[in-house]
Amino acid sequence: MGLRRAFTGLLAAATLAAVSAHAAPRPTLAEPSLSPDGAEIAFVSGGDIWTVPAAGGTASLLVTDAATEGRPLFSPDGRELAFTSNRNGAANLYVLTLGAGQVRRVTFSDAGETLDGWSRDGRWLYFTSSARDVARLGDVFRVPAAGGTPQAVSGERYLNEFHAAPSPDGQTVALMAKGAANTQWWRNGHAHIDEAELWLKPLAASAPYRRLLGTGGKRLWPMWAADGASLYAMSDQGGA
Repeated sequence: MGLRRAFTGLLAAATLAAVSAHAAPRPTLAEPSLSPDGAEIAFVSGGDIWTVPAAGGTASLLVTDAATEGRPLFSPDGRELAFTSNRNGAANLYVLTLGAGQVRRVTFSDAGETLDGWSRDGRWLYFTSSARDVARLGDVFRVPAAGGTPQAVSGERYLNEFHAAPSPDGQTVALMAKGAANTQWWRNGHAHIDEAELWLKPLAASAPYRRLLGTGGKRLWPMWAADGASLYAMSDQGGA
């Protein structure tokens, strides 16, 4: 009996230790952004923004608030960091001046916004917002990084447009259109509702759109090559 009780006690202790180890909280690490000089990575964890040396090391808290911060993106000169925050209600755009530690609010909307990217010259922030369309469909805008009035870039009615990527020369914007992949990019498997098209939209008012890829796959996050001669994008057209 004594041996059985001892064994039962050991088994219970081992089970408790296994459960405790399994239940131990692990931080989420998401939305990484590499600084222009390649030395630092900004990322999101616990609704705050952190930085860590790209070569590895100890992470430091950069932006914290009771609200949720997300999508940190370094400016092309590395002096500022744009991000989204819902500290004043809906997720809007903010910019942190890294040297001074000052945060300024750039957009003021009751609709949630998604930060897409900086223009190469650092003058503009491109973002997606559903403020002016129906059924939470996205439109693409840009706003001066220093603050000002947002300008519509692509706002076709009844059409979801998202994930804008300005070209290196600042003359054209690549964007995704149709589907709902931007709101459920995390979902496994293929669904027709997630299929999107890749388009080019010149900033010149009279210039026509140009479709590069039709439907046939979930497509997300277009990215320009440094020379502006090609585009990269995520897609499940080949499977996963």
